[in-house]
Amino acid sequence: MLDLVIKNALVVDGTGERKPFPADVGVQGGKIALVGTIDQEAAKVTDAAGLALAPGFIDMHSHTDLEYFREKPSDAKIRQGVTTEVLGQDGLGAAPVGGENLQIVKDLLAGLDGIIPDEKWTWRTFPEYLGALERRGLNNNAAVLLCHGPVRIAALGMEERAATPAELRNMKALVRESMEEGAFGLSTGLIYPPCPYGDTEELIGLNREVGAKGGIFVVHQRDEGYYLSRSFDEVSRISLESGAHLEVSHLQAYGRVNWPIMDEVLEKAERMVEKGGSISWDRYPYLAGCTVLTAVLPNWTFNEGTAALVRNLRKPEFRARVHADFTKGLDVWHNRQISVGWENIVVTAVQLGENKWMEGLSCRAIADRLGKDPIDMVMDLLADEKLAVTMISFYGSDTVLEKVLGHPRGTVGSDGIFGGKPHPRLYGAYPCFFRRFVREKPFFTLEEAVRKVTSFPASILGIPDRGRIEEGCWADMVIFDPDKIADRSTYDIPEAYPEGIPHVFVNGTAVVEEGETVTCTPGKVLRHGK
Repeated sequence: MLDLVIKNALVVDGTGERKPFPADVGVQGGKIALVGTIDQEAAKVTDAAGLALAPGFIDMHSHTDLEYFREKPSDAKIRQGVTTEVLGQDGLGAAPVGGENLQIVKDLLAGLDGIIPDEKWTWRTFPEYLGALERRGLNNNAAVLLCHGPVRIAALGMEERAATPAELRNMKALVRESMEEGAFGLSTGLIYPPCPYGDTEELIGLNREVGAKGGIFVVHQRDEGYYLSRSFDEVSRISLESGAHLEVSHLQAYGRVNWPIMDEVLEKAERMVEKGGSISWDRYPYLAGCTVLTAVLPNWTFNEGTAALVRNLRKPEFRARVHADFTKGLDVWHNRQISVGWENIVVTAVQLGENKWMEGLSCRAIADRLGKDPIDMVMDLLADEKLAVTMISFYGSDTVLEKVLGHPRGTVGSDGIFGGKPHPRLYGAYPCFFRRFVREKPFFTLEEAVRKVTSFPASILGIPDRGRIEEGCWADMVIFDPDKIADRSTYDIPEAYPEGIPHVFVNGTAVVEEGETVTCTPGKVLRHGK
């Protein structure tokens, strides 16, 4: 007897090479056992008549690292068909941590991955973090990247300087050991201190350890605006010289003046491949981004550590220096006051009750209500909240988005951040992709779009037994209506589940059934090369 049979499905197998075809799919022991006409008995039968059956979607850019440890882990991802998430993004992750560095890492993560009680931080090393995830139990699968930030903090704290040879050896050893324990690669966020304090040579050295194990280098570039092209040159060089596949996070051109640069970047990507390189990128299907509010500050503000930054934000001389930087142009630094303007930067999540009224308002609107300059308002808010503030910024172009996601090397990453009034991508990235790029303005056939979010990201990660509806593959699957799948989350009402996705299975177990969440933890912690 089979564990599960899905009857009467229109199978979209994930390869992108075969037209959707009618079939039944049988599952045994968490894996796909049969694809075809199935007459065997099964412990459970799900009828998919009139619906498509595809591999579960793979979220190449996730911030669920700490969310899994809450009393009730979120179902925002499984409800949109995501069965595997890639954690440890932007160079800021939950491990390694230790000693006096633990609080620094917590502070840096607060706006990006949220805050959990101290007693839940039961790990210190990277393998211990993987073990903690396994003990917690997951409602989908997790593939975890090692993060440059905690690795650098472990070696030299938050100092803004080049690593010594001994410090670099220590960092390389941490990377090598973590890759051996199952890390899928190394991520860095070259706008998130201490990551930008590392130079190109440091990143080449660290990524040689990644490339030697067949891992990936995942990078938020140093500049996504005025110096986007130069920043792309840097990450291309790091990848070519280290041998690590390059996965560019949320490839974008930030601000109207910089939109034309994307054509040059896409041309450079092809030239990189001609040189023997390997590259892909992810992107969410929206024109606004979401990150920590501290990202608006100059990088140097962090170089004494997070606790010192909170104190310094109150000091007149420090504030005067920050103000002075905001008078400088985009050729000097990524000055968001110029690139998008305070009216297009919206506060989405704070911690203190007295500041909750700010959620959903722009920095300009908050400053006007308080009678403050926006720069002063931002510094006051970050000091009050001990840096744990999240923002949305509206920067994008439909044309650029279509070039990036429409490109054969592009896949989808939600980049969804939890808390407050989140970006709608947290609940709607994948249904939005299908609605926009398949149904409303068909860039892709259904089979091409499914491949883009299933077997293609699986190939980037090196997990060939996921991302396809094929005998022997793990039964991560989503049943959806191609004519109705759509996002319902908006900037005003972001926490809205999508429509047209009645069933989701993780390793053969239903986590969404008849459009409702099933409380269970069939997910696995995936380990690269294991």
